[in-house]
Amino acid sequence: MLRSLHVKRERNIALTWVLGMRINNGSKVMPRYFFHVREGSILHRDAEGQELPDAEAARREAISSSREMLGERLLHGGSLNSRNIEIADETGHVVDVVNSRDVLFRQGEFRTYTDDVTQSAPTNTPSK
Repeated sequence: MLRSLHVKRERNIALTWVLGMRINNGSKVMPRYFFHVREGSILHRDAEGQELPDAEAARREAISSSREMLGERLLHGGSLNSRNIEIADETGHVVDVVNSRDVLFRQGEFRTYTDDVTQSAPTNTPSK
């Protein structure tokens, strides 16, 4: 009976990993993704990572980070095309890569975004 419970528990843990969510002491814990920044042949590893619901949320986070980094490059100079963000899961497997071209262009045209990732742009409210 004890062996049966152990095998069943192992199977449930494996299933939760397959579904992209692990269980820790009965509560759901989101998977952790790491955002390694590659500039040419140099890789800057993210040691902390971030807990996010899924790989799509991690991609959105990487795109937001890349937009901020591109803004800094535009302000201070430097190549806009030499940086990739490699999104890795907790096992170290790279699940997606976001490069500058993905952020700047869609189907050969400049992309537009409706949000301000920095939330720092001043708002101009007219006085009455």
